[in-house]
Amino acid sequence: MELVSVVAIAIILGATAYAFLRKALLSLVYGVAILAVYALEAASAPLGFIFLSPIARELGLLVLPGSAPVAYSWITFEFVHGSETHVLLNLLGLILISPMFEERIGSVRWAILFFAGGAFGALVFVLVHLAQGNLLVGASAGIFAVFGAYGRLFPRDRVTLFLPLPGIPALPVIQVVVLFLALEMVLGVLTPFGVAWEGHVGALLFGFVVAPAVMRLPLRKGARSPRLHSLGALRDLATTPELTEILEEAARADFPETRDAWIEKFIAAARCPQCGDPLQRRFGRLTSRCGWHRSL
Repeated sequence: MELVSVVAIAIILGATAYAFLRKALLSLVYGVAILAVYALEAASAPLGFIFLSPIARELGLLVLPGSAPVAYSWITFEFVHGSETHVLLNLLGLILISPMFEERIGSVRWAILFFAGGAFGALVFVLVHLAQGNLLVGASAGIFAVFGAYGRLFPRDRVTLFLPLPGIPALPVIQVVVLFLALEMVLGVLTPFGVAWEGHVGALLFGFVVAPAVMRLPLRKGARSPRLHSLGALRDLATTPELTEILEEAARADFPETRDAWIEKFIAAARCPQCGDPLQRRFGRLTSRCGWHRSL
């Protein structure tokens, strides 16, 4: 393995360690790591041909007839990209959409979906094109797995498509996933690299199917999945249509983390019934500056 590929692996490992040690979002840190790896690709590519970079050849998922890819490449291929457009498109999903989902489910679960979904999507593509040689690169498969899980777990979430600019409407997650797929198809026609549609669809379905099981994984050894919080203490505080709608969404939530996210949103919008000040959630109780409090 050439030195530039070793440096790229060090960047990936360093980004992972930094995210967990500093409790940073993996999706954001990996976005920076992908940019750094691509900069190394560009610097080491003869005559500017990215796919001739040692990084693409050694860290991409290289599939040749009659031989299996190197084991670590099932992970590292997601950090390797084929062009500036390829990088930009994947960063849109990693930096502008994935962090909201990662904050909801936790970085460990997000990483499981990203890496397992990416590998599954790549496997689907390899099996479909078993008789051909291919070099797979890009984080698209892992991103689509995350999107599939997001749509399954939080179908009513509305997110701003790519850029939070005035005038851009917030859309349901499912619609954003479809639009992202369509945009990638259009850009795929305009760029020199092929688009592994079979892998993207496989990863999307993988995320959608396994999301409930991933949510039931304990975050610590021996930990049990939390129970759904009761909403009884909040019902008389739903004094506006907005609060009523939030409480209804919380009641429909199937997972503890989902319901807790809606409860947090409710508390942020609710007001103290005595003084009208904002509420705070502390140690299992709702409190207000006037002294009002209630157990959750």
